[in-house]
Amino acid sequence: MHKVCLTNDDGPASPGLLSLADHLKDIAELIVVVPDGQRSASGKGQTLNRPLRITHDADTAGYRLIAHDGAPADSIAIAQHFSKNIDLFVSGINSGANAGYQSILTSGTVGAAMEAALRGFPAIAISREVSSDKWFSASGKSGDCHRMCEMTVRIIKCILEKGMPRSTSVLNLNFPREFTDKTQVVVTKPTMARMRDEIDRRIDPNGSPYYWVRGVEISPPKDTDVYEILVRGNISISPIAIESVTDAQLDSVKDFVRSLAL
Repeated sequence: MHKVCLTNDDGPASPGLLSLADHLKDIAELIVVVPDGQRSASGKGQTLNRPLRITHDADTAGYRLIAHDGAPADSIAIAQHFSKNIDLFVSGINSGANAGYQSILTSGTVGAAMEAALRGFPAIAISREVSSDKWFSASGKSGDCHRMCEMTVRIIKCILEKGMPRSTSVLNLNFPREFTDKTQVVVTKPTMARMRDEIDRRIDPNGSPYYWVRGVEISPPKDTDVYEILVRGNISISPIAIESVTDAQLDSVKDFVRSLAL
């Protein structure tokens, strides 16, 4: 039986995580390694300046669940320590779509999958669009988890049997907020940015200013992941390639450096 590690950035109480774990335990030897609380927008940051603590370690409902006080990407190293010969890392299901490079590079969900890919493992990140008040919730939204998990498991089975698509480091799977039997699965290219940032200046009770960074949705270009998820209500699956520098790009930079006469 294949060995799969499931992780996320929302913590062990996430309905998406727990539902996916229930589905995966029947097709693989499963270990779940997650931060012990909400760690959204952690990117691929790791905990290198202090010890990591395991705050929960128990066999439950047919799999082992380990929680720690670090970042999502720390889950990969911890999983490798506690479980050998892992065949696939799965990250999600996240509350909030991780679409567009702006979100992809910020996401702890995708960050954990990227860390696994950098260590040579196949990896998939799964997210679902929700309203903004659920983005940083430790529990998120549980609706339609079963249907999302069924589709995700089909993709995972294919990866375990056939491997990852050529030249793909991470598969980034995003579900729309609502979907039906007519919802399509579309292979997409990530857009650059989903939102623009605005700074909201406020005053605390002591009279000192503080600032909130607030994301404001912008109109997405057609034929991109954000467009398919938010506008057309489709399911998006995008490749992420870590080793993506082309010979043409290298030649262009060489020409640039030569022009500097360094």
